[in-house]
Amino acid sequence: MRARGSARVLVADACILTAAALCVLLFVPPLALLVGPGTVWVLHDRRLDRTAVIGGLIGIVVGIVAVGACLVVAALVLDLIGPVGGSEFTVPATALAVVAMAFLVLLVALDVAAVRDLMPARRVRTRLDIARLVSTAVIAVFVSVMSLLQATRPNGEFGDAGVFALGAGAVGAVTMMVMSAVHARADRRGGVGTEAGA
Repeated sequence: MRARGSARVLVADACILTAAALCVLLFVPPLALLVGPGTVWVLHDRRLDRTAVIGGLIGIVVGIVAVGACLVVAALVLDLIGPVGGSEFTVPATALAVVAMAFLVLLVALDVAAVRDLMPARRVRTRLDIARLVSTAVIAVFVSVMSLLQATRPNGEFGDAGVFALGAGAVGAVTMMVMSAVHARADRRGGVGTEAGA
């Protein structure tokens, strides 16, 4: 069995794969929130048992609440700041650009690791690495199509789809954090119980 990834890598992969899942399942977002973290869990050779499923469901709820709370706080802060440079969109656009840049850096870092792992001399986690590269391709196509639609139909709100994908990625990351924590706690309790029984 391949080595299990660290908690940070699990969270990063969950962010990227959940965002990609939303790009494909745009009209059924709840399914994307299940598919992204679940796929990452399996690709990292974790057992998808009852504890993982319960942790994942709790994580989705926590993730939605956390991301929603961040958006509410961001909206309140933007109201306090007010328009900058004569436009009410300057600060939100800047904040969105910063988040998108962080997401892009994460995406590139995972893709570099994937390409390195797929070298003939390594071949460490083939399925996971392919999933990372496919996710990047899906996100790139999605962003290109939505940008083209927004450019040709300025009155549409196609650009919002990218924001939803970023939000889904954030929910996926939080879901994985909770899922990992719940599973680790269950493993520790199981270990204590085994030792006591021995």
